[in-house]
Amino acid sequence: MDFLPFATGAILDNCVFAPAPWRWTRDELTKLLASGQSELFYHRPDQARVDLWRRVQRVDVTRGAGIEAFRKKSPAQRVVEINDAAAELTRILYEQPLTAAAVAKGEAIAGEMIRAIKEDPGSVAAIGKLARHDDYTYYHSARVAAYSLSIAVSMSLTDNERLRAIALGCLFHDVGKSRIALDVLHKPGALTPDEWELMRRHPSFGIELVEAAPNPVFDQTAREIILHHHEKIAGGGYPHGISGQEIVKEVRIASFADMFDALTTARPYQVSRTRYEALDLIRHKLMPNVDADVYKAVVELFGKGSA
Repeated sequence: MDFLPFATGAILDNCVFAPAPWRWTRDELTKLLASGQSELFYHRPDQARVDLWRRVQRVDVTRGAGIEAFRKKSPAQRVVEINDAAAELTRILYEQPLTAAAVAKGEAIAGEMIRAIKEDPGSVAAIGKLARHDDYTYYHSARVAAYSLSIAVSMSLTDNERLRAIALGCLFHDVGKSRIALDVLHKPGALTPDEWELMRRHPSFGIELVEAAPNPVFDQTAREIILHHHEKIAGGGYPHGISGQEIVKEVRIASFADMFDALTTARPYQVSRTRYEALDLIRHKLMPNVDADVYKAVVELFGKGSA
């Protein structure tokens, strides 16, 4: 058998460390490491999976500073750095399969984002500097999660489990787009009817991916966000055309955040609007499609003197 060494102390997602078909469980690997095992090995055909695991592990909200030092920073500073880490994770999700390690990293990012925004919901304003970032596709999910958490906390939704579901659902809400070619996702002009039909399928693709992922951690609310974030209060959205109270509150929050970020971000086919301009446009042209209470919460966050 042909084996390669892996760094001391590593635990991988279902990689082979003994002749096939044996696979070590996480508990077994933990016990090996605790007993002083100095080196682990993986089977050469698992090289790509090992490389993916390593890449996911390099996503670090603390930028190597350590969690205690990171949490001493202001909530606004932390929100910006968390968004950077979430964007890098999203980039990986668009290029590689969804693994248990990636989901676990998403959970860790969500936890830090919840902590920072509960300390100061207004800290979400700090991500405005990212709104014109060239990597819209990768930063979008991070901003939607941050906006959604701030809206939720402003609406007195402070239960950590509900916030966790919102954060995870938003961080992974567009994961289904990983099944769509980048030249379609980044197309500067109008989509063809076939391209648009494919794009409308990304919520369904996303549900398929998270349900097939190892050790799924997405509860029903997170799944609702992934599947229904393009539904509209007045109906006519996709994929199911549900409306009104059929759309759960967390989804209404996430769908507003998704729209708000799209309106305030520059893209090849659109000049970005200020937050004030976006809120004004929603009020006068898009209100039938959004939850009025969510709109009011965002006005309280950004409406006064927002640029």
